[in-house]
Amino acid sequence: MKKPLLALLAGATLLAGCDPSTPTPDSPTNAGVYVLSEGQFGAGDGAVSAFDRNTKSLVIDAFGAANSGSKLGDVIQDMGVVGTRGYICVNASNKVEVVSLPDFKSVATIKNIRQPRYFTFTSATRGYVTAWRGPYTNYAPGKVLVLDLTNNTVIDSITVGRCPEQLTVLNNKLYVPNSYDNTVSVIDAATNKVTSTVTVGDGPRNVVADQAGNLWALCTGFTVYNPAPPYDVISSTQGALVRFAPGATAGQLSLPFATGNPNDLRISPDKTLLYYSYNGAEYQLSTTAAALPPTPFIRRSFNGFAIDPRDNSIYGAVSTGYTSNGYFLHYPAGGGKVIDSVTVKVGPNGFAFN
Repeated sequence: MKKPLLALLAGATLLAGCDPSTPTPDSPTNAGVYVLSEGQFGAGDGAVSAFDRNTKSLVIDAFGAANSGSKLGDVIQDMGVVGTRGYICVNASNKVEVVSLPDFKSVATIKNIRQPRYFTFTSATRGYVTAWRGPYTNYAPGKVLVLDLTNNTVIDSITVGRCPEQLTVLNNKLYVPNSYDNTVSVIDAATNKVTSTVTVGDGPRNVVADQAGNLWALCTGFTVYNPAPPYDVISSTQGALVRFAPGATAGQLSLPFATGNPNDLRISPDKTLLYYSYNGAEYQLSTTAAALPPTPFIRRSFNGFAIDPRDNSIYGAVSTGYTSNGYFLHYPAGGGKVIDSVTVKVGPNGFAFN
């Protein structure tokens, strides 16, 4: 899971101004923006909020509102959209929940997927989910599970490195960052086989493809903590942003950070700008740059960050702790003054668009 989280609430609201607002009951509409909230770890109350950017209406728990108050489960990790279906990775509940969009009615539950992390797809009929294996600090090689989206079943399992995270697709190949290693596994989607492994930096967590056909891996570095109080840092390695070409086995360009823990790599819809979080701020970097930017793009920290591909507006998720509701901020394209500030469930961590 990203972090432990979330508390339950069902409803909708009409937003005004920039202060986080309190929702009132309603049912899902054609929201277009889905806000993921992890929930309180162990409570089973993760949720996805449905936001309509035009009317400013919000359904705090779209799944519960559409399915007689049913809960999604424990720790909402990721959501992918394929046509009129949403695929929600519910990490600690070991499942992927499939919903119809925009009404959020339950379509299927793909069970027994241990520790599902992130979803992607190569076609309307083929999806992929990364999954961890093994207990904390003793992780085994992870899996990429192949899904048949016509009947929502697991049809294959591909072994990759330890703790695989947010993968991407380029030219019918999957690029899978192994966050407990220093590698990216490359899978041929035609054969479901690992064809090569790319060495990048320590702890790669996100991979994106740019307009020139290059791949970028954001590596957070490794940090080892003392297992006893005060849980101080024993050792750490640098984070890095690494560019590599399809077919390569090592990075072409490595841009190191002064310390570890950069995170949440994203790319603009036109694939020319990279975004990442670092030291409590959000940074923007051209894919043609040869050095990291010295100043932030937005001077605040987010638990999740996304760019709406329809209008390039920006969404940032803000957690206020894992026992109280969080909120998200909506910015115009290019940043600037906040358009919306909206209360959602505990531990918001990401977004999906439809």
